[in-house]
Amino acid sequence: MQPNKQKQRNYKNMTRERRIEANARERNRVHTISAAFEKLRTSVPAYSHNQKLSKLSVLRIACSYILLLSRLAGHDYSEGGTEPSISECVDLTTRTIQVEGKAKKKRDE
Repeated sequence: MQPNKQKQRNYKNMTRERRIEANARERNRVHTISAAFEKLRTSVPAYSHNQKLSKLSVLRIACSYILLLSRLAGHDYSEGGTEPSISECVDLTTRTIQVEGKAKKKRDE
């Protein structure tokens, strides 16, 4: 019976070590994504500079902001190639920033 117990212990240790390594990779992945979102958060306009927006809010603002910048550059990356005017893109970006900023404020209250 001794050899079986020894084999089982090695398997458990191996499984534990693999789990520790996987956890470390996952932590690294989460930190990398969080750092990327923080960089994106500082690159897009915001409702308030000291307000920390959710990742979803940052993505929504970034999408409308990228559409605005692409229209300023003369490109159309809108859904369906509708080529919205620059003023429509400015309005969309402004509304998105306001909605996302106010939504975050309401959740905080």
